[in-house]
Amino acid sequence: MPRRAYSLILLAWLCFLCRAGWHAALLPLWEGFDEWAHVAYLQRLASGQGLPLPGQTRVSREVQASLSLTPMPAAPLSTPHYTHGQYWRLPPAERTELRRRLMSTPRQWALEEDPVGELNYEAQQPPFYYLTLAPFERAFASLPLPERVLALRLVGVLLASLAVPLTCAAVHAATGSVPAAAAGAALVAAMPLPAMTAARVGNDALSMVLFAALLWVLARAGPQGGFRHALAAGVLLGAGLLTKAYFLTAIPALATIYGWRLLHHSGRRAVAAAQAAILFGTAGLISFWWYWRNLRLTGSWSGLQQTAGQSSSLADLLPQALHVDWLRFAEISFRTHLWIGHWSFLQLRAWIYGVFAVLYLAACAGLLLLWLRRRKHRQTTGWRGLGAAALICGWFWLGLAYHEVTFARLGLSSSAGWYAVAIISAEAVLLAAGWSALDRGRLWLLAAATALFALVDLYATNFLLVPYYTGLITYGPSGRLASFHLSQLANGGAALFFGRAGGGVLPLPLNLALWCLHAAATVALPFVAVRAAKTNPH
Repeated sequence: MPRRAYSLILLAWLCFLCRAGWHAALLPLWEGFDEWAHVAYLQRLASGQGLPLPGQTRVSREVQASLSLTPMPAAPLSTPHYTHGQYWRLPPAERTELRRRLMSTPRQWALEEDPVGELNYEAQQPPFYYLTLAPFERAFASLPLPERVLALRLVGVLLASLAVPLTCAAVHAATGSVPAAAAGAALVAAMPLPAMTAARVGNDALSMVLFAALLWVLARAGPQGGFRHALAAGVLLGAGLLTKAYFLTAIPALATIYGWRLLHHSGRRAVAAAQAAILFGTAGLISFWWYWRNLRLTGSWSGLQQTAGQSSSLADLLPQALHVDWLRFAEISFRTHLWIGHWSFLQLRAWIYGVFAVLYLAACAGLLLLWLRRRKHRQTTGWRGLGAAALICGWFWLGLAYHEVTFARLGLSSSAGWYAVAIISAEAVLLAAGWSALDRGRLWLLAAATALFALVDLYATNFLLVPYYTGLITYGPSGRLASFHLSQLANGGAALFFGRAGGGVLPLPLNLALWCLHAAATVALPFVAVRAAKTNPH
C-alpha cells in the first residue's frame, strides 16, 4: 500500500477521534440513548455485584438521584424530571442548586442499588461491553458523576475509532482498491451517526468494531475459506453475541456463506463443513451460556424485553407482520439511520433525507450494474467481500424488521434505524462499490458523498444539537423547534453556546478548542476523500 494511502487513512482516523471527541463533550448527561441505564449496568459490575437480572435489578442510588437533577430527554420515566426546555426556563439560582447537588452526590451511592429506583431495562444486554469498561469505571470512581461519564465516553470513542481502520481494511479486501479503502475510511469518519454513537456510553460502539473485524476476516478468506479465518470469525461472532443480541443476525449470514461453499465446492465439502463447525462451535463455546441464561430467566433466547415470556415463532408473528406499515417503517428507519438527534429525537429537514435517499438508491443501482458487468464477462472472482457485506446488511435489516414486528404486537413501533450503525463497515463497502461502479471505477461520487455527510454534520451539530442542549432554541407552543440564527451568538450568546455545552462539565476554553478540532476535522475529511481518489492504486 502506498505511503500516501497510509497517511490518508491515519488522517481519517484522527479526524474521527476529533469529531467524536467533541460530540462526547457537547452531549448533556443522559442524552445518549439509554445512557443512564448503561452506566448503571457498568456500576453494578464494577462494584462486584454480579450480572443484573431482567425485570428485577434497579439502578444505583447515584444514577437515580441524577435523573431529577439534570435535563432529560422526553423518555418515559416514573421519576420526576426536567426536560431540556423546562430546565432552561428555571431561574438561574435554581439551576445552580441542581448542579451543585448533582456534582456533590456521594460516591458511595454508585455502589448501592436503589430499592425504589428505576428498573434497569438494559439488564437484557449481554455483558462483554460492560466487562470491558468496568475497570475504567473503577479507575474514575473518584470523579463526580458528570465528569466520570465524560471520561467513559472518551474511552468509548477510542474503542469505537478502531472501526475506521477496520472498515478501510474491509473495503480493501473486498474491492482490492487502495484508493477506495482510503476513501472508505474518510466516508465512515465523516458520517454523523458513527461519531455520535461513539460519543455515548453504550454497547453499539463495540458492536461497530466487532462487525467491522468480522467483515474484514470474511473478505480476506479465500474462495474456499481457511481454518484460521473460520476460527477468527468464530471468536468475533462469539464476542459479538456477548455484546448485543442483534449479532444473532450474523448467524444466518455466516450460514449462507458456508452453505454456498458446501454446495459449490463438491470436492471440498468435508473441509467446508469442518470450517463451519469450528466457526459456530467456537462462537457457541464463548456465548451459549448467556443465551441459555436468557431462556431460563425470561423464556426467550434473545432476552429482549418485548419478547420475554411471549411466543416469537414465525407462525405467531406472521399475522402481525401483515399489519405493519412497512413503507413507513422503511422511511423512519432510513431517517434515524442517517441522522437522529440522540434521545431527544431531533430531526433534519425532510429534503436533506431525500437527497441522501437518492444517493443510496444510486449506490444500489451501481451494485446492480457491477453485477451485470461481471456476469456479462463471466467474472466469478472478487465477490467474497461484497457478498459478505450484502449478507451482513441484508440479514441485519431483516432482524430490524423482526424487531419492529415484536414491538407492533405490543401496539408500539420501533423503527430504530440507529442500530444499523453497527454494520456501518458493511454499508461502506457496498456504498463504495456501488458509487465506484457508476463512476467507471473512479471515486468522485464517494468523495462528493463524504462532503455531503460532512456538511450535514456541521449543520446539525451547530444549528440543532448545541443550540438545543444549551437552551438557545426550544420547542414552541405549536410543537415546532425554533430555528437557530447566528445573530444569537451576539451579546453573550457565544458564551452560552460554548459554556453550557455538555452541561458545563468542561470549561469554556476547552469546549472552544474541541469545537475547533471538530470543525477542522470535519472540513478536512472531504479533502482526504479527494486525495484518496487521486491516489495511485499501485
